[in-house]
Amino acid sequence: MEHMVRVEYRYVPGYVITTWEATEVVRARQLGVREFTVTLDMGLTRVIARLEGDLVVLGDSQPVALEEFERVREGFAYKVLGGELVRLDLYSSGKYYKLKPVARDRAPTLEISGIQMHRTVGIDPWTDSKLKVASLGNISGARVLDVCTGLGYTAIAEVLRGASKVVTVEIDPNVVEISRYNPWSRGLEDGRIEIVLADATSFVKELEPESFDAVLHDPPRISIAGELYGLEFYRELLRILKPGGRLFHYVGEPGKHSNIDFLKGVKKRLEHAGFTSVKWVDKAKGFTAVKPSSPRSF
Repeated sequence: MEHMVRVEYRYVPGYVITTWEATEVVRARQLGVREFTVTLDMGLTRVIARLEGDLVVLGDSQPVALEEFERVREGFAYKVLGGELVRLDLYSSGKYYKLKPVARDRAPTLEISGIQMHRTVGIDPWTDSKLKVASLGNISGARVLDVCTGLGYTAIAEVLRGASKVVTVEIDPNVVEISRYNPWSRGLEDGRIEIVLADATSFVKELEPESFDAVLHDPPRISIAGELYGLEFYRELLRILKPGGRLFHYVGEPGKHSNIDFLKGVKKRLEHAGFTSVKWVDKAKGFTAVKPSSPRSF
């Protein structure tokens, strides 16, 4: 397939620092504390940190100068690389990408040119992703197409819920690059997950009919990727699903669009494409739908 690259995902090891951890380090120095525990992977685990003069030793990493922690800015994540704190953001093709902490000890979101890729008000990105996947129902042993990889949270959650194979497609190489530094994305190394770098609208056209048991479609907002909300794309998703296969289509907060008219438009196009049982799932902010079933289902 033209313009398609299969990504061999490799996580970049290293501790991650946000303002919460930096504040702990600075406060420990002020209080004369020599050794304490701290999370260095955004809440996944905790390790021992030691203060040795003007140096900070984090777990088994090489020492980092205390002044590095004093420069940490709120709203950013930093990776300990080569004894320095490297900010996890980048500019490319007129866009600005950053791994953005949203709460202490929680998975971060991805922000692109000021737009967050997950819900973060009253919910954290990991929980947001798990709710989307749960809306698919039982996917144990299923083959799942995951549209719009992002940081990979839904793809990882699909495997954790028992999917035997997840094919996830992402159009932006910078998104994949940022994910390589995110501890919460490390599950993308799982051999059951295949990452494809491609335009989803072209990619799905090349897939075999009835080759997936479930589809999780998690596109950016319609103003950014309107083609992923179109009738033609929905028809392709129906085509590649097996009879009885389920779709979850994240739409987002209806109040931020044209209220009920926007949701009605999505629902109407899904039904026009051939999906049945199209239902709104408020806790996941999206629609579930089913491909008309033969007696067989996964």
